[in-house]
Amino acid sequence: MTATRKKNTRSPKRVSHNDPLAAAYLLGQQHNISELARLLGKSGNILSNKLNPDCDSHHLTLAEAVAITELADDDTILEAWAHSRGKALVAVPSGESTDEELADQVMLVNEVMGAVFYEMREARKDGVIDPQEHRTITAAVQNAVRELLNLEADVAASVRELAASRVKA
Repeated sequence: MTATRKKNTRSPKRVSHNDPLAAAYLLGQQHNISELARLLGKSGNILSNKLNPDCDSHHLTLAEAVAITELADDDTILEAWAHSRGKALVAVPSGESTDEELADQVMLVNEVMGAVFYEMREARKDGVIDPQEHRTITAAVQNAVRELLNLEADVAASVRELAASRVKA
């Protein structure tokens, strides 16, 4: 149902916390809740209430969270849930990587690693890393980890069996 999307971290992430319910609320703010509700066969008001973490009378089900993730083509909830479990969400590359794509991924890894070091240097300028600076560094590190895992997957997709090893088998 979802289209293949480019796997990089150039677009800013909307969720920097690990609360899937707050992420659901943000997803609702970023997308047309009325249209999502119509596609789900639900009332727009009820879906709005289900996406509101402060609403005690309506609760988002896992099936609904999966459905709105798919319909909106937005991984906000999934990313927050993964983060809350100490995991990083990484897109699985489709098919093979060209040499150019692999080179681009290597450059992107260098770019996001540079962002980690930049954020750390900026945070340490006053000798104290405050909570907001820590969140910024954490987000940069998570982007770097994501891109390193994408690089590993691109390398794995580029592995080819050598003709000599096929003859021995």
